[in-house]
Amino acid sequence: MWCNLGLLVVILFHGIHGAYVEIGYSWSNITFEGLDLKSYKPRHNVPTAFAYDATGHKIFITIPRRLSGVPYTVAELDTVKHPGYPIDRAPELDKFSGKSSKDFVSAYQPVIDECRRLWILDVGQVEYSGDNSQKYSKQKPALIVYDLNKSNYPEVGRYELSDNVATSPTTFGGYAVDVTNNKGDCSQTFVYITNFGENSLVVFDQKTKNSWKFTDKSFEPDKESTFSHFNNQSDKYKVGLFGITLGDRDNAGNRPAYYIAGSSTKVYSVNTKQLKTKGTTLTPKLHGDRGKHTDAIALAYDSVHKVIFFAESDTRQVSCWHVDMELKPENTDVIYSYARFIFGTDISIDSENYLWFLSNGYPPINDAEKLKFDNRKIRLMRVATERVVKYAKCNPNYKAPPSIPV
Repeated sequence: MWCNLGLLVVILFHGIHGAYVEIGYSWSNITFEGLDLKSYKPRHNVPTAFAYDATGHKIFITIPRRLSGVPYTVAELDTVKHPGYPIDRAPELDKFSGKSSKDFVSAYQPVIDECRRLWILDVGQVEYSGDNSQKYSKQKPALIVYDLNKSNYPEVGRYELSDNVATSPTTFGGYAVDVTNNKGDCSQTFVYITNFGENSLVVFDQKTKNSWKFTDKSFEPDKESTFSHFNNQSDKYKVGLFGITLGDRDNAGNRPAYYIAGSSTKVYSVNTKQLKTKGTTLTPKLHGDRGKHTDAIALAYDSVHKVIFFAESDTRQVSCWHVDMELKPENTDVIYSYARFIFGTDISIDSENYLWFLSNGYPPINDAEKLKFDNRKIRLMRVATERVVKYAKCNPNYKAPPSIPV
């Protein structure tokens, strides 16, 4: 943890209810250690997601090859060597140090599970033509697994997804890894992968190596989303099922899977017992609506406080909701708000219960790479969940401050 490094950490106050959020890292463009800037295109290297290993002090970052000039689609950052602001605000990234059986093609999101395994979903194809695209031959999408408990992070699993579930892999969104037994048995694991283009959810069973797909009306967008940028300009987009996070287990190892469409403000859940059986008719639960303009593509569940955090897409803020409370705007709260947090794209909670969230200034619109920003658009922040929940309405014991007579 950074607080154990004996280094000065500057904490800024952003947000409405006392959330002291550390500025971790902020970049205008991503660069890489040991590489000549002329050998790649820094502006084309836009991270979409991350996973922080608190034990090993490493952040794993995915940079999909949507554009040319991306040398490493999976990179890493040592937080001991690079402790963040104000010591090292925009450090160069390193190539992923895990031992792989073959090179990655294009990856969107890393996930670390409760067994301290790193999962990478490689979509198997780049999203541009010409300009050295032939260097990356098209492959089947695959889930690749690395053991972070061992030195050099050896690859311990590689699972190709079947053609019938991976018909549109470049529109895979977030995914959740479900270790059904958290008592040290990692053999029974399911992965739930969203697809915002097909409005579908893919389920992968690690034990049988089988996969299947679900569709449901609740996976579809129910509105257009807006991305606002400078000079009062805005763009519209419409995307379906994007974010998914897992709640608390019952005695049988099942739990609610909470999910959101990227162009919606509603939150649904479905019990993983249904997802684990191919062909099941899903019976989703609608929890409610978070309110206007609260569209998000990423969410994370905090099991300590029973709270879900949302990285919102256009409001430049992070919000929260306690899962035992009715979901309505009055029961949600903003725990972070900052004008330079442009397009929240990923959010997660590490093993020490710190909340991390990422913005990249890159919404799902045409020619997003041409957007120009006066300030650093890529920002990775963190905060202790205890701090933000204490003063927010997603805390069941929250009491509003007394009004001041005027």
